[in-house]
Amino acid sequence: MNSLIRWTLIPAIALTTASGSMAQEREAREDAPLSDAFRSSPEDVREYQEHLIILASPWMGGRLPGTRGAELAREYVESQFKTRGLKPVMNVTEDGAAGYRQPFPLGSSSDLVEIGLSAGDREFELDSDFVMTEMGSDASITAPLSFVGYGIESGPDDFSSFGEDDDLSGRIAVLFRFEPMDEEGKSLWAESGWSSRSTFDRKFRAVTKRNPAGIILVNPPGADDRRAGSLFNSAQRMVDNVPVFMMTPEAAEDLLNGGDGEERTIEEWRAMADSGEGGSIDIEDVMVTMMGRRETTRLFGENVLGMIEGRGDIEDEYIVIGAHIDHLGMGDFGSNEGAAGKGKFHPGADDNASGVAALIMLAESLQTAYDEAPEDMPLRDIIIIAFDGEESGLHGSRFYVNNPAQPLEDLNLMINFDMIGRIENDRRLSISGTGTGEGMSEWARPLFEQSPLEIVESEASSGGSDHSEFLSKGVPILFAITPFPLHNDYHTSRDTIDLINFEGGAETVKLFHELAYKAASSPEKMEFSNPRRNRGDSGTVRARPRNMPKVQLGIRSTTDEGEPGLRVVFVTDESSASISGIQVGDRLVRWGENELRDRSVLIDQLRTHEPGDVVEVVVLRDGEEVTLEVELLPRGG
Repeated sequence: MNSLIRWTLIPAIALTTASGSMAQEREAREDAPLSDAFRSSPEDVREYQEHLIILASPWMGGRLPGTRGAELAREYVESQFKTRGLKPVMNVTEDGAAGYRQPFPLGSSSDLVEIGLSAGDREFELDSDFVMTEMGSDASITAPLSFVGYGIESGPDDFSSFGEDDDLSGRIAVLFRFEPMDEEGKSLWAESGWSSRSTFDRKFRAVTKRNPAGIILVNPPGADDRRAGSLFNSAQRMVDNVPVFMMTPEAAEDLLNGGDGEERTIEEWRAMADSGEGGSIDIEDVMVTMMGRRETTRLFGENVLGMIEGRGDIEDEYIVIGAHIDHLGMGDFGSNEGAAGKGKFHPGADDNASGVAALIMLAESLQTAYDEAPEDMPLRDIIIIAFDGEESGLHGSRFYVNNPAQPLEDLNLMINFDMIGRIENDRRLSISGTGTGEGMSEWARPLFEQSPLEIVESEASSGGSDHSEFLSKGVPILFAITPFPLHNDYHTSRDTIDLINFEGGAETVKLFHELAYKAASSPEKMEFSNPRRNRGDSGTVRARPRNMPKVQLGIRSTTDEGEPGLRVVFVTDESSASISGIQVGDRLVRWGENELRDRSVLIDQLRTHEPGDVVEVVVLRDGEEVTLEVELLPRGG
């Protein structure tokens, strides 16, 4: 392919509009090699390019669900379906009126607002002195303080942070993080790290049973733990009806010494906490005001669907062709550039404007083929879906398989596109899943051989994209993607249209037109099968392994040769990982006492846990070890 075609037309358009006259504009166009290359390229290549330029443009803003850019992208796809004659497929009103959208809940976003912490005339600084966490409730209280050490109910040698009759009603409990330490800041109760008594969950249960009005968590001075140098906010709600703030040791010292009594250093407060003697200490002369509230916005995604109507004996059956329309916005989450990606436009040209452009072109070519087919030729319905919410956890496809437009037992095949725009290395395209349908590999291979693309075929399914949800329901799938490993621009601001192989994308559309038409017109319904691995007789790949963990972490990860652990490349919103503070770019190196050599070790560890278990994990972040507490949520929760 002429490399000039692979560059955006926008510079050429800008050149012509800047010319002084129509004659000059025409001359500039005629002399422009980019214009020549574009005019000489096939019509389908030009169309594929034009769709992709629009979908990956700054006007779409990275297509993050909940944004105006995402809605513009959905409007564009819906208008293309309508223009090409596709029928609405979803019932959107109580009287049965049909539409092209399938809305679904996509969680919520929350912001903490109107936050304040003060003691008398002393106003503490948000983010530098304290933070309000989402572990507790909204705050609007003024109350005296009670110091409760580490907030630990019981420990070795009759240790307790509480007295027998301690009552915190109407008071704000101030407690240290972690547990009693030696002079080096290491736990007195654990050989390495901290014991289970130090978890937030256990501390908060011990404190809240004594009815506090609020909780202030403090990093203890001298702790041999990197987390002690920063303020922590978890989005995981752990306490009902009690606000939870966190303060630095220095700010907490000022707070605790705000009364008229004897002043103590924060080290002296820690020494009292380490001793576990005397129960809580009431500080009557310090009245503290805690303010803040959570402002929650419900988020919704919308799948965009259009149907090419079938006919004859098999019109009650159907196939689905899908690709996800969403991406990462302005690096709002999931950027492989880490913190540096925040605020950068992530166009998602390959991921997955390339796949959605294919959907639009297939909508036209397949509708035309149906219109031109003999009237007595039996054909299945074809439902074409632009899925929303894939990047944050396959939300749109999961919602569809649980709320299908037509019964799943009538679904003959699901075809999925995800990142088909970077066909390189002798025009190679990966197509997996040919073994998930009885006989599919045999009828698909002749079409593979007719294509100018080199097809890398796998009978088993690969990749964690939208087809996975259909596979889990026992539906045969075909999944198209450029071969692994993924390019270095994946989930970065560098995934731009100038790197797209438009000719390769157009050839992929041609190939899948033939595959979809054959699947839609074949008289026999395709039966689901478990494909053999390419390892002789090593067994089968099931839609869902029998021994799946009951919990999930919510990450995608990879291993790097010569580097320890698992590098996190994606974190699902509202998952165990995101709530605990695991970030893209972190390298997971230890799970409890187990070294994470590869993903299989992580999966084995997850299998040992139940929902609600709390585990301590260690990540490498910016070259330093960071220990995090992860409460495991149920799989699918």
